[in-house]
Amino acid sequence: MAVALLLLGGCDPLVNVEGAFFPAWLVSGISGVVGLAVTWSVFRRIGIDQHLLIRPITYICILVLYTTLVWLVFYAN
Repeated sequence: MAVALLLLGGCDPLVNVEGAFFPAWLVSGISGVVGLAVTWSVFRRIGIDQHLLIRPITYICILVLYTTLVWLVFYAN
């Protein structure tokens, strides 16, 4: 099982960005962080941020949501 995991580690899709190839999970993660930053600024501007009970958990869940959505929309077959 461990050998299979090591051999399959490079089987993720690659994205060509300005001639350099990046793994799709990296592009999805960066997109999730950007989406989280936009959501955080909107929440702060309209006043929702101060009413959140557990802010770190909420923002981590939003990050995972955006990252997963980008992966599913652009890279899932």
